[in-house]
Amino acid sequence: MASANHPMETGPERSPRKGVRREPRQDTIRIVEYAPFPRDKADRGSRLGFTRDISRAGMCIGVERDEQVGALLKLCLREVDGSSAEPVVSRVVWTRAEPDGRFWLGLELVSAALGCMLAA
Repeated sequence: MASANHPMETGPERSPRKGVRREPRQDTIRIVEYAPFPRDKADRGSRLGFTRDISRAGMCIGVERDEQVGALLKLCLREVDGSSAEPVVSRVVWTRAEPDGRFWLGLELVSAALGCMLAA
């Protein structure tokens, strides 16, 4: 079981707000390309980040810019060979700033493609 000292352990975990997590997480580091959804301005292009962990319900990603809680993001996970998986839409459910100026985003899956990808 994860603790505050070991937040990246997988399996059923306690969440400070919700009790036991709904889905086990996989500690998986993948490059992720993401953009606001729907894109409302031409200058709001894609950004890059990386996953810390992934579950059927969502993921945690590390990024250089904070996003607003509730914002929708369209993202594509990069496969090991560099190809992109099917794009998915996710909702930002929490953010956390780090001392180095980067951010962690907790994302809830809105579209079902990620769950299908993890089942394979």
